[in-house]
Amino acid sequence: MNTRKRIWSEGKSKERVELLRKAKEEFPNEMTILYDLMYALSAENEKENAEEIISFGERILDESTDDSLRSGAIQCLCYTNVAINNKEQAIKYANMGGNYHTTRYSLLCRVLDGEEAVKHCKDMLLISFDSIFQYVSIMTWKGKFSASDEIRARNFICKFSELLFEDGNCGFYTCRMSENYRMMARAYKALGKTEEMFECLEKAADLSIKFDTMDAEGEYTAFMIKGVKFGGCYKDHTANDSGLLAKELKGKRYSDFEDDPRLNAIIEKLAPIATL
Repeated sequence: MNTRKRIWSEGKSKERVELLRKAKEEFPNEMTILYDLMYALSAENEKENAEEIISFGERILDESTDDSLRSGAIQCLCYTNVAINNKEQAIKYANMGGNYHTTRYSLLCRVLDGEEAVKHCKDMLLISFDSIFQYVSIMTWKGKFSASDEIRARNFICKFSELLFEDGNCGFYTCRMSENYRMMARAYKALGKTEEMFECLEKAADLSIKFDTMDAEGEYTAFMIKGVKFGGCYKDHTANDSGLLAKELKGKRYSDFEDDPRLNAIIEKLAPIATL
């Protein structure tokens, strides 16, 4: 693995920024470097680096004709303006994004033929799963769902997952399902449903361990997405999924269960894999 990929996959934001600043000095007009640096600065500290992030994003929109770079710049500009509470600018950039039905992803499904079309549709099914996960998460958060309604919403994700990943191989999205069960556990805790809470924490732990110990690259095996490859997971933090879950279980949220053998058993199961 080359240095760039290693730093990206290990979530070392500071090293990532330093590497890209050096590259920018050497190639000040290279848009891909500005793009990567914009996202690296966002990962390091979105609020503190907002002015620089916005300047790079606007420069990409002014100077680049690469649609991929431009769309990514729009996304970063949206998120950064939200982070600094500049909603008006965030909405402006959001409205610059393309309509879902006219994106290259949607259009290529219609344009391509044969196996190439099938492969692209499989990719879109995976993108759809990630979209469903994100939309449900945003709905429960911004809609201030009750604990009961959050559980209903997150069970919707579980049902979709069972359909798409019918053989249990969720690939990259193993981390999404771990997070889903972690959030369900919180909701069950709020309702005082301890047994259900522990069931969800057990599932979250098993999925976190599976994700952290799986091969970095692989392919999906369920019928509707068979043969699609995954890999190259980049993150903005050095902790792994097991470490983040273990930290939460040891923290204030579950302090009233700190002497419960069931909680400690989950923490002990995570310990050999967990990194922070």
